[in-house]
Amino acid sequence: MKDIKKIAKEQGQYIGIWINYYDPLVIEEAKVAGFDFVRLDNEYMAFSYEQLTQMIRTANLLDITCLIRIRNLDDIPALLTAGADGLIVPNCDSYEKAKKAADLMKYYPVGERGMNLGARAVLLSGMSREEYLAKANDMITLTVQIENANIADEELDRILSIEGIDLVSSGRNDISQSLGIPGQKNDPRVLAFEDKVIKSALAHGKMPSILVSSKEELERIKAKDVHIFTVARDAALLEKAMKSVVDSYK
Repeated sequence: MKDIKKIAKEQGQYIGIWINYYDPLVIEEAKVAGFDFVRLDNEYMAFSYEQLTQMIRTANLLDITCLIRIRNLDDIPALLTAGADGLIVPNCDSYEKAKKAADLMKYYPVGERGMNLGARAVLLSGMSREEYLAKANDMITLTVQIENANIADEELDRILSIEGIDLVSSGRNDISQSLGIPGQKNDPRVLAFEDKVIKSALAHGKMPSILVSSKEELERIKAKDVHIFTVARDAALLEKAMKSVVDSYK
């Protein structure tokens, strides 16, 4: 396990790739390419637990941080047991949902994570059970995605005040839909709400984690004291590379 919040601050940035493909080979390629973390999308993609376990294991062995966006909160215990370094909760627009996620992910006194101390995540951590218990709350990250621009300021503050939330992410496509302009993810209203989420996260001592599509965009947002970025998607990279090869022969 790594303290990615500390590393991101020290390095200045922590760069990840969004993964939709079900093959551990993609994890290997991400490591070789130099990514700091992989983000597996288990919200929209039909990963099985067996596939996720294999990909988590690969990431663990290669020492690359593995974050997983989950489908529902019931997935949390099994994915932590398998050794995920962090989980991402999408559409987290209520205090109750965010609090339950924190309770499931963090040990006492922060939460109520199940004490399965014979789990793979504990046995292969390189730590004693006592050391794991002492460090897990800081090392395993909970990210909440704020994707509804209609959330009340008071509710956003309540969510971001929850102890146990480490990272805060946006979701421009869903934000655009909540504003009645679906797909217009670079509309000024969408960017303004994302900026509001960033500022609120920092005010509550949480680290923003933002998806960007260019170096220029990364630098613009990095200037707001953001250090964790998802910068690419595996499917888009493969499509771009294939098209480049075909174009070069035509």
